[in-house]
Amino acid sequence: MDRKPHYFTLDFLRIVSAILVLLSHFATYAATSASVTSGEDAAFGFLSVFAGLGAAGVATLFVISGFAIAMSASRDGGVSAALRFARIRATRILPALWLSAIVSLGARAFYGEDFRVLVLDAIRSAVLSPKGPYIDGVVWSLVVQVTFYLLVAVCVISKFRLSLYDLAKLIGLSSSAYLLVMSGLHLAPSSAGAEGAIAVLSRFPFKLLLLQHGVFFAAGMLFFVASNQDRGPRPSYMPMTILFVAFSIMGIIEILLNLDNSGEYRYIAVSIYVFLLSAMALGNFFDLKMSKTSGMYRGAVKYIGRISYTVYLNHYALGMVIVWFLFRRGLSANAVFVVSVASVLIVSAGVSWLEKKIQNAITGRFARPISGAAKLAAM
Repeated sequence: MDRKPHYFTLDFLRIVSAILVLLSHFATYAATSASVTSGEDAAFGFLSVFAGLGAAGVATLFVISGFAIAMSASRDGGVSAALRFARIRATRILPALWLSAIVSLGARAFYGEDFRVLVLDAIRSAVLSPKGPYIDGVVWSLVVQVTFYLLVAVCVISKFRLSLYDLAKLIGLSSSAYLLVMSGLHLAPSSAGAEGAIAVLSRFPFKLLLLQHGVFFAAGMLFFVASNQDRGPRPSYMPMTILFVAFSIMGIIEILLNLDNSGEYRYIAVSIYVFLLSAMALGNFFDLKMSKTSGMYRGAVKYIGRISYTVYLNHYALGMVIVWFLFRRGLSANAVFVVSVASVLIVSAGVSWLEKKIQNAITGRFARPISGAAKLAAM
């Protein structure tokens, strides 16, 4: 059995992206209530530059997902392989999601929200319902990813008669067409018709159908296919490069379209996205260097990649309530920020530890070893 190398670059990109999302959300928290705000009412004025930059982090996480999921699905085909793929993905995302939903439920209940309503929100989050509201503000992105998983599973079931490359083109081109329409509407003279069309096309179903964010998943898939690990004959390198560049550019357009910040901050978000995407493309050099370092150092890098998921899941509702609570205790803004972020990281580490115990119990019931590619996707 060929064992795939571990992509340490992805671990770093995951934690950087998760921290970007965290700081972006903390920049919008209010001091007097567990809610979001802007301007002078924001609890942490010194974080204003980060407001909205989480879009670059989410985009990068979607690109990483496109790469890792394509890799995990690229081996065997057929129904049994699709079921194994589904089991691996469920084992990866659901334990931490369920634990984090309990954390968010507890935090929001402590704040004083209606417990019965919160329970329904938590249930919708736990089953990744396509219809919200959810117990936490980041769950929507997991629901979008489930749609992507289902499409990849179709490739696996078809034994790759629909190849990963073809699926990447389908997702990326459909998303690009949607983004071009949205761009035209934004550039058109202001009118009730254009604003109404933008409002309709901005609804969640268009995210769920991978139209808004599909270019990110497609870029990640193409990056994987270009590394010559796809099943069947390798597609021509030049068309793949053109598509990858095109989808990356459309990703920039998506970020610009959906940021409410002023021009300066929007371009910072784009610059960060381009930098993270470039780091991913050049990561082979770093991965080769990391493979020669000590096992303890490699383990630390893997851990920060792993904990990024629980940081992403636990920072929003929990962080918002902690910030409100600490300000009520009379702490300064700097102290509140340090203590609240530290609290989120500690809770995230605890959830990650318990998640690993649950995952080990689940995988222990399946004696058949998984491939190195599947192990990457499980990280």
